[in-house]
Amino acid sequence: QTLENERRRLIEEKRVIKQRKEIESKRLEGEKLKMQREIQIKRQEELSHTDEVTNSEENMKMDVDKRNVMNETNLRNRTEPRKVHLTKSLLNSSKTRATSLLKHCKSALLEILLWYFTWLGPFNLLLLLYVNILMCLFFEFFSEEAETKAMKKAFSMVAKMWSSYTSFWHGQTFVGMDNIPREGPAVIVWYHGPMPVDYLGLIAEVFNRDGRVINSVVDRCLSNVPGSGYIKKYFKCDAFSKVQCAGLLESGQLVGIAPGGSREALFDASYGVRWGKRVGFAKVALLTSTPIIPIFTENIREAYCTMSTARKLWSTLFEMTKLSIVPIYGGFPVKLTTHVGTPITPHKGETADMLKQRVQMTMQELVNANQKKGQTIKSALIERYETFV
Repeated sequence: QTLENERRRLIEEKRVIKQRKEIESKRLEGEKLKMQREIQIKRQEELSHTDEVTNSEENMKMDVDKRNVMNETNLRNRTEPRKVHLTKSLLNSSKTRATSLLKHCKSALLEILLWYFTWLGPFNLLLLLYVNILMCLFFEFFSEEAETKAMKKAFSMVAKMWSSYTSFWHGQTFVGMDNIPREGPAVIVWYHGPMPVDYLGLIAEVFNRDGRVINSVVDRCLSNVPGSGYIKKYFKCDAFSKVQCAGLLESGQLVGIAPGGSREALFDASYGVRWGKRVGFAKVALLTSTPIIPIFTENIREAYCTMSTARKLWSTLFEMTKLSIVPIYGGFPVKLTTHVGTPITPHKGETADMLKQRVQMTMQELVNANQKKGQTIKSALIERYETFV
């Protein structure tokens, strides 16, 4: 009995131990599962946190990109109108420059063509002068009359020839010729065109009317012209000094001078009376108390023209050499009307500068009153021949 009990007890203990082990193993398994679940939860939390961080970074990046895009769009919206405006202004300025260049090139080409076809025109005047010299030489050496009488007859023929030429080719007429005295001294101040055809016509007109020869003050560069000695001798043209001019006036003669000189003749493009500091004629007039008579010829710069293309180049060459090497062309048969202004008498106590300013202003008024603004070669020709059209 005791053994049986002992055996049962042992069996019971084994059973209890086995149950305990099973319970322990179940507990351990439960803890293991719990730990696994916790680990999984932690991993999931970490993954979700990582995803959140990633998403937040991506969102932040997207926000930054959106902001950049918006800024770029705003900047583009602000700059594009400026760019368009700048582009348009650049295009307009380029178009204007191109148009101006084309217009300038066209006018330059037309002027060069005009010069090519009419460059001999100015030389015709020089040829006529040489013919006049031959006529004077012929009368001087072959006439049986006294030298003074022979030269007067020769000059009479020369004057008639110039009057016929200017009247036929240019229809030259004179307004206010009564202002030039038939006797006594006077200083004739005239506007210098590219070629002095109008002044030659005036000399002829005065000689035909009164038998008086105008003593003409010319530039020293006339000495460079072949035959200049005969021109000075027969036509009383020379670079007279102030003393010589005063002597001529005191002897009761006429003295003609163009204060503008070569600069006015070659480089004036708008009939502007610009005499600079030239006051010699005023000093002579004050010294001899001689009246000054301003003279201007309408359309003289349409009859003969100086090359306006590369004008600065020609001006620079002239200032460097003092030679009239500017291309001149023309000889167009436009109507020339010579206007003789009212004599200007020097006032007592007046300075040479004051008298010069008064004469210059009177000359400019004479130009403004008689020269049509915007006149061209074409319009001047139409004016003369419109009665025949």
